[in-house]
Amino acid sequence: MLLPLLTTLALAAPEDQVLTNAKGARLRWASMPIPFVADPANSAGLDEDGTVAAIVGGAGAWMWVEGSDVEYRFRGVKSGIQGGYDSENVVFFTDDWVGTEDLLALTSTWSDDAGTILDFDLAVNTRDHQWSLDGSVGGDLQNALAHEFGHALGLGHDQEDEEATMFPSASDGETSKRDLGPSDLAVARWLYPALDADELDTPETRTLVGCHSAPSAGVLAFFPAALLVLRRRKEVT
Repeated sequence: MLLPLLTTLALAAPEDQVLTNAKGARLRWASMPIPFVADPANSAGLDEDGTVAAIVGGAGAWMWVEGSDVEYRFRGVKSGIQGGYDSENVVFFTDDWVGTEDLLALTSTWSDDAGTILDFDLAVNTRDHQWSLDGSVGGDLQNALAHEFGHALGLGHDQEDEEATMFPSASDGETSKRDLGPSDLAVARWLYPALDADELDTPETRTLVGCHSAPSAGVLAFFPAALLVLRRRKEVT
């Protein structure tokens, strides 16, 4: 008798979905919250209030995950953001795109040799793509930013689950990445496990959650992390 062959999709372990720097160290922030500012000015015709709400919503996808202590903190609007390592985490839009035209957005992180993330820049490509705040046309801004804020935390791509926030491509009008999938949640919990009250009261963890000083430029590593590609339709396999 022939028996059916049952196959199970092997999901990547959480630790295998964490980005590494040039030294091979996994990327991770040493303390929370992660502050950031944004310049909502854009050539895509998106209004400022809605744009700010989409930016904050993208960051918020990673907050209040049960079992994780991720916390982004929006510090307000700032005009004329250019990016670069300056100890300020920023989100901005640009028509002077340096990547390939299929990329929706690009997140760059800087870390020390040990993998501690020190700075991130999140740039949105308004040269090659249309954008909307409700998925009505082109790329949905909050959908894309939820993915990019995952990269800013040190998460890499989930190549298996098309519905995962960290899947590396998105369709026109897609909004499913606004909400984290099981693999996204698993990596967030593994990389940033929540600490209970007793753990927070130890000398070791006081160091972990305290202020972090940037090292000298000689130990910085620049990592262009985020590559979210727009695809016109979902692939059929």
